[in-house]
Amino acid sequence: MAVNSTNTVGYTSTTPDHLLIDSGALYKNYGIDTKEELIGATSGGNEFDITVKTRQVKCDGIKGNAKGLEFITDVEVTLKTNMLEVRSDILVIALMAQVDSVANPDYDIITGKTYIADTDYLDNIALVGKLSGSQKPVVIILKNALSTDGIKFKTEDDKDNVLPVTFTGHIDPTTPDILPYEIHFPKLS
Repeated sequence: MAVNSTNTVGYTSTTPDHLLIDSGALYKNYGIDTKEELIGATSGGNEFDITVKTRQVKCDGIKGNAKGLEFITDVEVTLKTNMLEVRSDILVIALMAQVDSVANPDYDIITGKTYIADTDYLDNIALVGKLSGSQKPVVIILKNALSTDGIKFKTEDDKDNVLPVTFTGHIDPTTPDILPYEIHFPKLS
């Protein structure tokens, strides 16, 4: 191919069908019939991160990184959310806390714990969004999701006050070779 005929623009006739639209909606226990629940409204978007750490095996005589000698040492999967809607159930999830809904008729009393129970892990948390060329959603799922960062938020006048919550996916001990995420991406015809 001649250099002068190389396309220097990525836009094609199919580009308008492959755009992620809007911030999406957050669900806990997505796809589990009796447990699936919309978490609540967000503001400022959501951020899905997969961070892969690798290690290069050093071999005498090789002056750089060698193909085939790179090994994955760690994969961290997170979903950072900005909850506009704040309820006691959201605070309980964000803090791995417990709630007493009976002791006070006017308040849910949320208190911390000094341990993490298996029930603190959500089966999954999902970010469900739109792809411009599809009627089917894009679904990003973090398995065995847990919020381990605690909470820190600031309230201000004349601002959309949000509660930042970061969820981390965790590997299931029964399937240690399967990473804790799935991306369901619609096929376009």
